Amino acid sequence: MSSSYLRGFLAFLEKEGIDDIREVGRENIVSYLDEVSDIYSQKSLGSLVVVLRRLFTLLMRHSKILIYPMENLSPRSHDDGPRKEYLSIEEADRFLNSIDILKKLGLRDRALFELIYSSALRAGEASNLLVGDLHLKSRRVLIRGGKNGEDRLLPITAIAAHYLELYLPLDTQDSRPLFLSCYNSRLLRGGINSRFHYWLTKSKVEREGLSVHSLRHSCARHLLSRGANLRYVQELLGHRSVSSTEIYT
Repeated sequence: MSSSYLRGFLAFLEKEGIDDIREVGRENIVSYLDEVSDIYSQKSLGSLVVVLRRLFTLLMRHSKILIYPMENLSPRSHDDGPRKEYLSIEEADRFLNSIDILKKLGLRDRALFELIYSSALRAGEASNLLVGDLHLKSRRVLIRGGKNGEDRLLPITAIAAHYLELYLPLDTQDSRPLFLSCYNSRLLRGGINSRFHYWLTKSKVEREGLSVHSLRHSCARHLLSRGANLRYVQELLGHRSVSSTEIYT
């Protein structure tokens, strides 16, 4: 089981563009725990943290890394912290409205975070989107091979569609990544998280433990609080078991 945990973590680092273990920081580990929180049980998450702690302790012992990224990060602290943080409806509005579309990358960020919030996307799912996965006329987005390896066709809100239309040039090729970095390459999860925290600071919604994944949690909670059907939210999130969705109630 330990080897499968490590394989999953190393695959995550590869997707993040991190090819040197010395570059791994606490924020990368928390981001990974956020990503897998929907498919791992509480017990499995605890086991994962233990495996990662052993890995980095071993690397530290052999002087392969200079900074120990697992400091004060335990199974319990993660259960009580970043993974379950979410924004209130007022905070979500304040965060999204703080994104200045007239600034460099502002329009891309507004389209990106409106989509993540309205369709309850994982950062990795947003990063993997191609232009051709977006169907603005029907206000749908196709998520290919999500966490459970299944495709999902998700709704997009009118306001998210509006900013996506502003963001995309008319002649954009379908095979191009939907969200590009400032280097004109695919925007990776690390970049999405960095921009999230940039605009979070601008919005003055400052609370420890918030991450891009908080927008996904927020969407689920806000839908359920307004009477959405639990099964609908389950399908939106891509949960195999409704028990994974019930935590939001």
